[in-house]
Amino acid sequence: MASNKIIGLDMFKKIFIVLYIFFISIANICAKDISPMQAAAEIKNNLLIIDVRSKLEWKETGIIQNAKLIQMYTAARTLRKEYIAEILEVLGNDKSIEAAIICHSGGRSSATVAMLKDQGYINISNIAEGMVGYNDSTGWINRGLPTIKCSQECE
Repeated sequence: MASNKIIGLDMFKKIFIVLYIFFISIANICAKDISPMQAAAEIKNNLLIIDVRSKLEWKETGIIQNAKLIQMYTAARTLRKEYIAEILEVLGNDKSIEAAIICHSGGRSSATVAMLKDQGYINISNIAEGMVGYNDSTGWINRGLPTIKCSQECE
């Protein structure tokens, strides 16, 4: 009889753990997205933009003025060891800081938002569509939003 209660309790714990992991995963997948137009408007309110593309991408398309430039990947397309530390240094200790992450088309930035949520940051957004987007009418550049030439940061 006692073993049935233990088995039932163990099963309850397993179900609880699976549900907990499921809901945490869903929260991380559902990164808060904002449009390029929303981000451009919020820059006027001091929204911090972090661009996680490569130097080559910055050179090709230009960058958003005052954006913090932090490359996510090495030239070999592996995650840079310093990446998270550099992002956290820019964000500081205020877990409620408002910031938005941008990349080419939204993949790297959305993954970064999920990582930052795991670190406890609550107001970090993914700029959906990224700088280039996925067709001729999406993305920061295709929507005609301002960029500047990348100079020193791209050398």
